[in-house]
Amino acid sequence: MKRRQSDQPRNEQVPSPARSESPPPARISVPSKTVLVVDDEAMVRDLLTEVLRLQGYNVLAAGSAAEALRVAASTATIHLLITDLMMPEVDGLELTRRFRVIHPNVPVLMVSGSLPLLHAMSEPDLERFDFLAKPFQLNELLQKVRTLLDAPISLPT
Repeated sequence: MKRRQSDQPRNEQVPSPARSESPPPARISVPSKTVLVVDDEAMVRDLLTEVLRLQGYNVLAAGSAAEALRVAASTATIHLLITDLMMPEVDGLELTRRFRVIHPNVPVLMVSGSLPLLHAMSEPDLERFDFLAKPFQLNELLQKVRTLLDAPISLPT
């Protein structure tokens, strides 16, 4: 027996790519880049992880700064760190400082609903660092990720 699609109610409200304001960035090419996503909220972490994986990235996930640092220490190459600013125990800025001891030239994308507080802080030692305010469109996230990954790495003189 065939089922017709019109027989089933559809309550989904996921915007299609055709209706989004800007087209999504092109899917990455092989070899894929490794991104470490750190957020203490499982729902946010899982969403970011899934979106990035669908774009072809190799995604590592951590629910805390301590877990992220363990992953960073055991992973030879990480191309980008995406972290929430406000986390229990260690915030995103301190995580970035500790992470950069292990992976010094890796760009960082800080995601938070508390960015006005962050702009008041002066962080001259955080190079290749960008912000993304919550709530955000997934296309905004993907564009920031591509921008950070595509930026040339300045080598020490």
